[in-house]
Amino acid sequence: MPPSADRYAEILRFTCVHERALLLPLRTPYELELQARWFAGDFGRTFVSTRGNHIDVIQFGSWNREAGPDFSDAAISINGGEPIVGSIEIDLADRNWDVHGHATNPTFDETVLHVFVDQSDREFFARTKSNRNDPQ
Repeated sequence: MPPSADRYAEILRFTCVHERALLLPLRTPYELELQARWFAGDFGRTFVSTRGNHIDVIQFGSWNREAGPDFSDAAISINGGEPIVGSIEIDLADRNWDVHGHATNPTFDETVLHVFVDQSDREFFARTKSNRNDPQ
């Protein structure tokens, strides 16, 4: 190689170009962040359940910062039906209903809606201790 080609190869080997990503990588939000955004209405009021039902949120509820469902005294309507009053649980993933033990916890019996962000390939249910399957 001519000397200039050698020099160029050496410069390339020791030079690093750092480019900033055009889009920032997505990060998993914290559950508290999801709760705050839910409370602010950032996700809207109309949703479609995993079973294809239309869910209208009439009242987001009172934010519960203690043990139990994340929001109490909420109201939803399923497929335009009568309002259903109860609690709403916000989780990062659909499987967290089981992982967090909500299915066996009697404080989650009044839950009327399970909201999650990450849906897995498997189907998970939001079944209460009284064996009622809540919409997700």
